[in-house]
Amino acid sequence: MTADPMRLDGLVAVVTGAAQGIGAAIARALAAAGAKIVIGDLQEATAVVIEIEEGGGEATALVIDVSARSDVDELMEHAVARFGALDILVNNAGIDAPPGNAWDLSLDDWDRTIAVNLTGAFHCSQAAILKMMSAASGGAIVNISSHVAWLGTQGISPAYNASKGGVIGLTAGFAAQLAPHRIRVNAVAPALVMSRDFGWSQDEVAGYERAYSLGPGDPSDVAQAVRYLASPAAKWVTGSVLYIHGGFRRGGPLL
Repeated sequence: MTADPMRLDGLVAVVTGAAQGIGAAIARALAAAGAKIVIGDLQEATAVVIEIEEGGGEATALVIDVSARSDVDELMEHAVARFGALDILVNNAGIDAPPGNAWDLSLDDWDRTIAVNLTGAFHCSQAAILKMMSAASGGAIVNISSHVAWLGTQGISPAYNASKGGVIGLTAGFAAQLAPHRIRVNAVAPALVMSRDFGWSQDEVAGYERAYSLGPGDPSDVAQAVRYLASPAAKWVTGSVLYIHGGFRRGGPLL
Protein backbone atom coordinates (compact mmCIF):
# COMPACT_ATOMS: atom_id res chain seq x y z
CA MET A 1 0.00 0.00 0.00
CA THR A 2 1.42 3.42 -1.01
CA ALA A 3 2.09 5.81 1.86
CA ASP A 4 -0.02 8.97 1.94
CA PRO A 5 2.19 11.74 0.44
CA MET A 6 0.33 14.35 2.45
CA ARG A 7 1.36 12.87 5.78
CA LEU A 8 3.72 14.99 7.89
CA ASP A 9 4.72 12.40 10.47
CA GLY A 10 7.60 13.53 12.66
CA LEU A 11 7.99 16.94 11.01
CA VAL A 12 8.07 20.12 13.08
CA ALA A 13 5.83 22.97 11.95
CA VAL A 14 5.85 26.56 13.20
CA VAL A 15 2.51 28.28 12.60
CA THR A 16 2.19 31.97 13.40
CA GLY A 17 -1.09 33.59 14.31
CA ALA A 18 -2.61 30.25 15.27
CA ALA A 19 -4.46 31.12 18.48
CA GLN A 20 -7.73 31.30 16.55
CA GLY A 21 -9.38 31.40 13.14
CA ILE A 22 -7.48 30.32 10.05
CA GLY A 23 -4.22 29.84 11.93
CA ALA A 24 -5.81 27.52 14.48
CA ALA A 25 -7.35 25.47 11.65
CA ILE A 26 -3.93 25.20 10.00
CA ALA A 27 -2.31 24.07 13.24
CA ARG A 28 -5.01 21.43 13.76
CA ALA A 29 -4.75 20.15 10.18
CA LEU A 30 -0.96 19.83 10.28
CA ALA A 31 -1.14 18.11 13.66
CA ALA A 32 -3.74 15.66 12.34
CA ALA A 33 -1.30 14.87 9.52
CA GLY A 34 1.38 13.98 12.07
CA ALA A 35 3.34 17.21 12.50
CA LYS A 36 4.55 18.56 15.82
CA ILE A 37 3.20 22.09 16.19
CA VAL A 38 4.82 25.26 17.48
CA ILE A 39 2.48 28.27 17.67
CA GLY A 40 3.58 31.89 17.82
CA ASP A 41 0.85 34.46 18.43
CA LEU A 42 0.22 37.76 20.19
CA GLN A 43 -2.53 35.94 22.07
CA GLU A 44 -2.33 32.91 24.31
CA ALA A 45 -2.86 29.74 22.26
CA THR A 46 -3.29 27.35 25.18
CA ALA A 47 -6.71 26.18 24.01
CA VAL A 48 -5.36 25.14 20.61
CA VAL A 49 -2.39 23.36 22.19
CA ILE A 50 -4.69 21.44 24.53
CA GLU A 51 -6.98 20.47 21.66
CA ILE A 52 -4.05 19.11 19.65
CA GLU A 53 -2.67 17.21 22.63
CA GLU A 54 -6.07 15.72 23.46
CA GLY A 55 -6.17 14.48 19.88
CA GLY A 56 -2.89 12.63 20.39
CA GLY A 57 -0.60 15.25 18.87
CA GLU A 58 2.25 17.35 20.23
CA ALA A 59 2.17 21.13 20.44
CA THR A 60 3.62 24.12 22.22
CA ALA A 61 3.07 27.87 22.02
CA LEU A 62 4.78 31.19 22.74
CA VAL A 63 3.33 34.68 22.93
CA ILE A 64 5.27 36.70 20.36
CA ASP A 65 5.00 39.66 18.00
CA VAL A 66 6.16 38.72 14.49
CA SER A 67 7.12 42.32 13.79
CA ALA A 68 9.79 42.06 16.53
CA ARG A 69 12.82 40.12 15.29
CA SER A 70 13.94 39.16 18.80
CA ASP A 71 10.55 37.51 19.43
CA VAL A 72 10.78 35.63 16.13
CA ASP A 73 14.30 34.37 16.87
CA GLU A 74 13.06 33.14 20.25
CA LEU A 75 10.21 31.26 18.57
CA MET A 76 12.49 29.43 16.14
CA GLU A 77 14.96 28.59 18.91
CA HIS A 78 12.08 27.27 20.99
CA ALA A 79 10.93 25.01 18.14
CA VAL A 80 14.36 23.43 17.77
CA ALA A 81 14.93 23.15 21.52
CA ARG A 82 11.54 21.51 22.09
CA PHE A 83 11.32 19.19 19.09
CA GLY A 84 14.84 19.01 17.68
CA ALA A 85 14.17 20.43 14.22
CA LEU A 86 12.27 22.97 12.15
CA ASP A 87 10.83 21.59 8.92
CA ILE A 88 7.78 23.71 8.10
CA LEU A 89 6.94 27.39 8.58
CA VAL A 90 3.49 28.82 7.97
CA ASN A 91 3.43 32.61 7.92
CA ASN A 92 -0.19 33.18 8.84
CA ALA A 93 0.06 35.99 11.42
CA GLY A 94 -1.46 39.22 10.21
CA ILE A 95 -3.75 42.08 11.05
CA ASP A 96 -7.02 42.77 9.29
CA ALA A 97 -7.31 45.64 6.87
CA PRO A 98 -7.95 48.87 8.77
CA PRO A 99 -10.49 51.24 7.23
CA GLY A 100 -9.09 53.83 4.89
CA ASN A 101 -8.76 55.09 1.36
CA ALA A 102 -5.84 56.42 -0.65
CA TRP A 103 -6.52 59.97 0.53
CA ASP A 104 -7.01 59.34 4.23
CA LEU A 105 -4.83 56.33 5.05
CA SER A 106 -2.79 57.22 8.12
CA LEU A 107 0.93 56.61 8.24
CA ASP A 108 0.50 54.73 11.53
CA ASP A 109 -1.95 52.30 9.91
CA TRP A 110 0.37 51.88 6.92
CA ASP A 111 3.43 51.21 9.08
CA ARG A 112 1.72 48.72 11.41
CA THR A 113 0.04 46.79 8.57
CA ILE A 114 3.28 46.43 6.62
CA ALA A 115 5.26 45.64 9.79
CA VAL A 116 3.05 42.72 10.76
CA ASN A 117 1.78 41.33 7.45
CA LEU A 118 4.91 41.70 5.34
CA THR A 119 7.93 42.40 7.53
CA GLY A 120 6.68 39.79 9.99
CA ALA A 121 6.69 37.17 7.22
CA PHE A 122 10.20 38.25 6.28
CA HIS A 123 11.44 38.00 9.88
CA CYS A 124 9.96 34.54 10.36
CA SER A 125 11.15 33.23 6.99
CA GLN A 126 14.70 34.44 7.43
CA ALA A 127 14.94 33.11 10.98
CA ALA A 128 13.49 29.75 9.92
CA ILE A 129 15.67 29.24 6.86
CA LEU A 130 18.79 29.67 8.96
CA LYS A 131 17.61 26.53 10.78
CA MET A 132 16.39 24.71 7.67
CA MET A 133 19.59 25.31 5.68
CA SER A 134 21.58 23.34 8.24
CA ALA A 135 19.37 20.27 7.68
CA ALA A 136 19.96 18.03 4.67
CA SER A 137 16.22 17.48 4.32
CA GLY A 138 15.52 21.17 3.65
CA GLY A 139 12.07 22.46 4.50
CA ALA A 140 8.88 24.15 3.37
CA ILE A 141 7.55 27.66 3.90
CA VAL A 142 3.92 28.53 3.19
CA ASN A 143 2.90 32.19 3.24
CA ILE A 144 -0.70 33.33 3.62
CA SER A 145 -1.49 36.09 1.13
CA SER A 146 -4.96 37.11 -0.06
CA HIS A 147 -6.85 37.85 -3.23
CA VAL A 148 -6.67 41.51 -2.24
CA ALA A 149 -3.11 41.31 -3.61
CA TRP A 150 -4.83 41.71 -7.00
CA LEU A 151 -8.10 43.44 -6.13
CA GLY A 152 -8.90 46.67 -4.32
CA THR A 153 -12.12 48.10 -2.94
CA GLN A 154 -13.46 51.31 -1.48
CA GLY A 155 -13.01 51.85 2.22
CA ILE A 156 -10.40 49.18 2.85
CA SER A 157 -6.83 50.31 3.47
CA PRO A 158 -4.49 50.06 0.46
CA ALA A 159 -1.83 49.15 3.04
CA TYR A 160 -3.51 45.76 3.31
CA ASN A 161 -3.41 45.27 -0.47
CA ALA A 162 0.26 46.25 -0.48
CA SER A 163 1.15 43.95 2.39
CA LYS A 164 -0.50 40.91 0.79
CA GLY A 165 0.97 41.73 -2.62
CA GLY A 166 4.36 42.02 -0.99
CA VAL A 167 3.95 38.54 0.48
CA ILE A 168 3.66 37.19 -3.07
CA GLY A 169 6.85 38.99 -4.09
CA LEU A 170 8.59 37.68 -0.99
CA THR A 171 7.46 34.17 -1.90
CA ALA A 172 8.91 34.45 -5.41
CA GLY A 173 12.24 35.85 -4.26
CA PHE A 174 12.79 33.38 -1.45
CA ALA A 175 11.71 30.43 -3.60
CA ALA A 176 14.29 31.21 -6.29
CA GLN A 177 17.15 31.61 -3.85
CA LEU A 178 16.31 28.70 -1.55
CA ALA A 179 15.66 25.97 -4.13
CA PRO A 180 19.34 24.90 -4.12
CA HIS A 181 18.99 24.39 -0.35
CA ARG A 182 15.94 22.12 -0.82
CA ILE A 183 13.65 24.67 0.82
CA ARG A 184 10.36 25.19 -0.99
CA VAL A 185 8.46 28.48 -0.63
CA ASN A 186 4.84 28.88 -1.73
CA ALA A 187 1.79 30.97 -0.89
CA VAL A 188 -1.94 30.50 -0.46
CA ALA A 189 -4.14 33.42 -1.46
CA PRO A 190 -7.67 32.92 -0.12
CA ALA A 191 -10.75 34.98 -0.88
CA LEU A 192 -13.41 35.45 1.80
CA VAL A 193 -13.05 32.95 4.66
CA MET A 194 -15.66 32.96 7.42
CA SER A 195 -13.15 32.72 10.22
CA ARG A 196 -15.34 34.54 12.77
CA ASP A 197 -18.53 36.56 13.16
CA PHE A 198 -17.94 39.75 11.16
CA GLY A 199 -21.08 41.41 12.46
CA TRP A 200 -22.69 41.64 9.02
CA SER A 201 -26.41 42.03 8.41
CA GLN A 202 -28.38 39.29 6.67
CA ASP A 203 -28.38 41.37 3.47
CA GLU A 204 -24.62 41.76 3.61
CA VAL A 205 -24.12 38.03 4.12
CA ALA A 206 -26.46 37.30 1.20
CA GLY A 207 -24.42 39.66 -0.98
CA TYR A 208 -21.20 37.85 -0.16
CA GLU A 209 -22.80 34.48 -0.80
CA ARG A 210 -23.94 35.63 -4.25
CA ALA A 211 -20.38 36.69 -5.10
CA TYR A 212 -19.01 33.17 -4.59
CA SER A 213 -20.18 30.22 -6.70
CA LEU A 214 -19.29 27.79 -3.89
CA GLY A 215 -20.04 30.24 -1.11
CA PRO A 216 -17.50 31.86 1.21
CA GLY A 217 -14.70 29.63 2.53
CA ASP A 218 -14.14 27.93 5.84
CA PRO A 219 -10.81 28.04 7.74
CA SER A 220 -10.40 24.31 7.05
CA ASP A 221 -10.31 25.05 3.31
CA VAL A 222 -7.20 27.15 3.76
CA ALA A 223 -5.74 24.62 6.18
CA GLN A 224 -5.93 21.78 3.66
CA ALA A 225 -4.30 23.93 0.98
CA VAL A 226 -1.46 24.69 3.39
CA ARG A 227 -1.14 21.02 4.29
CA TYR A 228 -0.71 20.13 0.62
CA LEU A 229 1.99 22.75 0.01
CA ALA A 230 3.85 21.77 3.19
CA SER A 231 3.76 18.06 2.38
CA PRO A 232 5.85 15.72 0.19
CA ALA A 233 2.90 15.69 -2.21
CA ALA A 234 4.09 19.16 -3.32
CA LYS A 235 7.78 18.21 -3.60
CA TRP A 236 7.96 19.74 -7.13
CA VAL A 237 6.11 22.93 -6.20
CA THR A 238 7.93 26.13 -5.28
CA GLY A 239 7.40 29.80 -6.04
CA SER A 240 3.70 29.15 -6.63
CA VAL A 241 0.60 30.96 -5.41
CA LEU A 242 -2.45 28.78 -4.83
CA TYR A 243 -5.47 31.04 -5.31
CA ILE A 244 -8.49 29.55 -3.55
CA HIS A 245 -11.64 31.60 -4.01
CA GLY A 246 -14.76 29.44 -4.21
CA GLY A 247 -15.54 30.72 -7.68
CA PHE A 248 -15.43 34.42 -6.71
CA ARG A 249 -16.90 36.68 -9.38
CA ARG A 250 -15.79 40.30 -9.55
CA GLY A 251 -18.73 42.64 -9.32
CA GLY A 252 -19.98 41.49 -5.95
CA PRO A 253 -18.42 42.37 -2.59
CA LEU A 254 -14.64 41.94 -2.56
CA LEU A 255 -13.91 40.23 0.72
